[in-house]
Amino acid sequence: MASLVSSWSSEVNSIPEKYVVPLEKRVNADVPIGKHIPVIDLSQSSTQSIQQIIKASADFGLFQVTNHGVSETLMVDALSVCKEFFKLPIEDKAKFVEKDEGLSDFEPSIDQRPKLYIEKEYTPNKNGSNTNNVKDTVFWKDTFGHGCHPLTQDVINSWPEKPQKYREVIGEYALELRKLSLRILNLMCEGLGLEVGYFGQEHSQTQLMVTHHYPQCPDPNSTIGIGEHCDGALINLVQQELSGLHVRDKDGKWFGVEPIPGALVVINGLILKVVTNGKLSSGVHRVVTNSTSDRTSLGSLISPIECIIEPAKLLINENNPPLFKSFSYTEYLGYYFSDTTEIEAALKPYKL
Repeated sequence: MASLVSSWSSEVNSIPEKYVVPLEKRVNADVPIGKHIPVIDLSQSSTQSIQQIIKASADFGLFQVTNHGVSETLMVDALSVCKEFFKLPIEDKAKFVEKDEGLSDFEPSIDQRPKLYIEKEYTPNKNGSNTNNVKDTVFWKDTFGHGCHPLTQDVINSWPEKPQKYREVIGEYALELRKLSLRILNLMCEGLGLEVGYFGQEHSQTQLMVTHHYPQCPDPNSTIGIGEHCDGALINLVQQELSGLHVRDKDGKWFGVEPIPGALVVINGLILKVVTNGKLSSGVHRVVTNSTSDRTSLGSLISPIECIIEPAKLLINENNPPLFKSFSYTEYLGYYFSDTTEIEAALKPYKL
């Protein structure tokens, strides 16, 4: 438990070596806010929303939504109980840590049991094992994740008993974010010419609620909250309160995603890019730390359990051949967690 960043970060003035990012991998924590990153009002006509969502998904793989139907009171309560969870005494959180060290590569568990851990960035060999000659960098954050679909009583009973309202608030919040995720996915279907509900069955069998807690950091320029990556899910809805989330545009430039009260950030996952045959992008993003305050964000990731992932047949023809091969979700996870730097190349067909 001592390895959880929040358990010791307030007592140090310098960064422990394993959290220091190598010079060649350091990022600028102070990038301009991307005022051009789309903010889409879902109360407008569906035609307008669809056009804006498709364009934003093609250009950034990321956008924000407002007037989305999730009450601001519920959003405030959800963020509040998650912040309270990280402030609990160590003994209340210990049962959710699988290892004494607390260090874990992000891997979904079949039963989606609650898990509290820290993550590291690593360079895998082709067989998926970590190289010995590359320095691991531990991210400056603690993460708590658990399943929330199907939302059975057994699932809810596995969640923290403290804070007192955690189960009630996060249960309602999870249901609302899943409903919103499916609504956005259906708008994407309409824009692409796919059957409404195409993403709502086997591609959306699970939902993982993930809370990232980034403690105040004495030297943001030598650390990273989480490194550059695409989400392995279908879609991710993120609630953020403070700045720190960065997105990369098609020209390779990084911009900050402005925290807008009441808005939710929609991040397209790599599965969505594959199924749409590249018509929609997956959002390349990262999170930086700051020296003035703690930052907590909530993510709701929709994913399959087991299915064949491939470009939708309605999007394939002689003029638009498949850009990605077909593969099982299990095979996909093998690529995602063993060769993250080259996953898109691994998923492309052997011959186009």
